[in-house]
Amino acid sequence: MVQRKGPPHVTRRVWRVTQNAPQGEYVDPDAQPVEIAPVPPAERAEPGFLVSTFELTHGLEVSEETDTLPGDLFDELFNKSGK
Repeated sequence: MVQRKGPPHVTRRVWRVTQNAPQGEYVDPDAQPVEIAPVPPAERAEPGFLVSTFELTHGLEVSEETDTLPGDLFDELFNKSGK
């Protein structure tokens, strides 16, 4: 039987970023994955002035329009008498 000359069995190490280790960690790629508990979604806060400022700086166009019709135009469009 022929023996190979060379380094002994080398374990591989892999750098992986996971939910449990957001900064990353070395893991054994052949190991079984560890179960993690689900994280409930965080409540979303109301966007503040920073979001608005960013949008306005990067080309958001704001137009103010009313969503009501004048009374005479409304009567002309939606006349119940069927003229």
